Amino acid sequence: MAGMTPTHARTDFACRNCGTPAPLKFCPECGQETTLHPPTLGEFLHEFIGHYVALEGQLWRTLAVLLRRPGRLTREYLDGRRRRYVLPLRLYLTASFLFFLVVKLTAGAAGEGPTVSVDGHRVPLAEYEARAASGAASAPRPHFTIEQPTSCGHPGQPACKGLKRFLADAGARMDAHPEESLEHMRTHFIGYAPYAIFILLPAFSGLMMLAYRKRRLTYGEHFVFSLHLHAFWFLALLVIALVPESVGSVLQLGVPVYGVWAMREAYGGRWLPTIARALFVSVLYGLVLTLASIVLGLTVLATA
Repeated sequence: MAGMTPTHARTDFACRNCGTPAPLKFCPECGQETTLHPPTLGEFLHEFIGHYVALEGQLWRTLAVLLRRPGRLTREYLDGRRRRYVLPLRLYLTASFLFFLVVKLTAGAAGEGPTVSVDGHRVPLAEYEARAASGAASAPRPHFTIEQPTSCGHPGQPACKGLKRFLADAGARMDAHPEESLEHMRTHFIGYAPYAIFILLPAFSGLMMLAYRKRRLTYGEHFVFSLHLHAFWFLALLVIALVPESVGSVLQLGVPVYGVWAMREAYGGRWLPTIARALFVSVLYGLVLTLASIVLGLTVLATA
């Protein structure tokens, strides 16, 4: 049929996308391949997964440098050697996606599932509900710790206001629908966490800029280091979560060591000042993470 020449039978050397003469494999004007073929299922899968995970050939080289030579990846990027590695933001998004995907798949798989407090002891929620449904006298009503901070709103007590009112309402909802509320909190906390950590990246970069304020580096340079370090943290936590607990405990000790080593490699300087800066950033970032966790927890409670 006229006008329906198969794409794999192409014999010309002009780019079909922009018409530029293109004797090479890729068009020098728009970058499209000059030798085309019918699409395959594997290519569609590669394109789909590639939106979330870096699948370029540079990935394994990038991971090797990231894991084996702390801070070197940042140094390579700042020195202009960039084409051979996955770009910092894409590497971060890949590590973040893999980590939270595994967290979602494994959450609740280990252990006995949600628990409630009964007479000061943690009891599996399913066991409590079974005992309560049977009318057993040994199945007292659970008391969620969220109700502990306030006694307002009860007969003879002043009306709840502000945060106390918020906690009392959340506790009432959990008391009425414990299983649904706990499941809602778990799934939403995991769902919001990737966005919360991504939002905190600028804060971490600002702390690094403050720690190295005399170096007069740009904010973007600190942000590149932040992306690389957080990517390593995600991959390290992923491995720690999957290996036996005894092995994971040993690996946890290496995480702060990696951070100090990466800072010295990326920024240079002596060991003692680098350790001091690492402690400074760790304490302040820990406070930021704690505050963010509280805000995230309250946000999840508000929608429970």
